[in-house]
Amino acid sequence: MQMVKKIIGGFFLLLIFLVIFAPKQQIYYLLEKELAKNDIVISNEKFSDNLLGLSISDADIYVKGIKMAHIKSVDLDIFLLYNKLTIDSVHTDKGIQNIVPKSIDKLSATFSIIKPYKVAIDGVGSFGEVKGGFYLNMNKIFLRLPKTKDISTFRKFLQKDKEGLYYEKFFGK
Repeated sequence: MQMVKKIIGGFFLLLIFLVIFAPKQQIYYLLEKELAKNDIVISNEKFSDNLLGLSISDADIYVKGIKMAHIKSVDLDIFLLYNKLTIDSVHTDKGIQNIVPKSIDKLSATFSIIKPYKVAIDGVGSFGEVKGGFYLNMNKIFLRLPKTKDISTFRKFLQKDKEGLYYEKFFGK
């Protein structure tokens, strides 16, 4: 019995060391490389490594060479069983504000082992409030807008049911 306890304890200690000493900036650069395949570039960002994650500040987002947004801060917390990405203060470029929200105050995406098929999404911005998720098992994104403000720019992309407005999109496999 003592041997089993030592093996389990050693396994959890190994997991903790993997999280703490993981090359977090290299993981970010790998993500940036994958985004570049779709002509999405993140530039002018500043890094800050912390014990269980990574913080990025003052990033500009370009798609096909056109500036789309400026992000004040991004925090990625990695706990293996529970991971959270928090994005604060996104301001879209004036050129695209006629089709997307003007700003997003806070957006968080959470992945938990309790629901391994879903990345939960919550946000607040100039459009109001959004709740939903990306469902990995169905390749589907579903966002519900329970409290809306200024949605005139992207209202045409939303559908309505008895619970209110929502956005739903399926992605091919």
